[in-house]
Amino acid sequence: MDLQQLFYQRYDALYTFWIGDLWTAVPDELMRQRPHSRVNSIAWNLWHLTRVEDVALNRFIADFPQVMEEGGWMKRMKVLFRHQGGGMTLDEVDELDRDIDMQALHGYSDAVQARTREIVNRLSLDDLDAVLEEHRLRGIMLDEGVARNRDAGMFENYLGWSKGKSLMNLGLTHPYQHVGEIGVIAALLGIEFE
Repeated sequence: MDLQQLFYQRYDALYTFWIGDLWTAVPDELMRQRPHSRVNSIAWNLWHLTRVEDVALNRFIADFPQVMEEGGWMKRMKVLFRHQGGGMTLDEVDELDRDIDMQALHGYSDAVQARTREIVNRLSLDDLDAVLEEHRLRGIMLDEGVARNRDAGMFENYLGWSKGKSLMNLGLTHPYQHVGEIGVIAALLGIEFE
């Protein structure tokens, strides 16, 4: 088994089995609804996990521009937040839930997945050993505004991470964490999947 086969075993299941039906099976109003004032919505979770994947694969691993920037996705999604969502206030989550264009979010998710595949298909095991350089990481997180309000703590969290750790944590483990959260939200909202 090679790197690509290993990665795609979990990545394909993420987007075909766990997330795939959400776009068609869950009504728009339920995608935006929070079952409790301190719980995020399905829409927020989908936006957030896509933003993290976009940043991690394109900026941390490949040094490509973010898909969000190349496709004008902020404007298309009607989202004013360029960061990846960590530390948002409840009012900001409400704003995102109210304003986000769900069809555009779905398109952005598809575009990020396509780019992720392009990047992963080029990777070798040797590529994964490289550690993110501090000045480059600082530029991505703080200068490019990936960290909300240029949060230095978020920048420090990623210091010393290798490209391999970024791939496995932010490309797989992180989205699965949010898939679990989405499952709980769906249950609380009474959404049943066939």
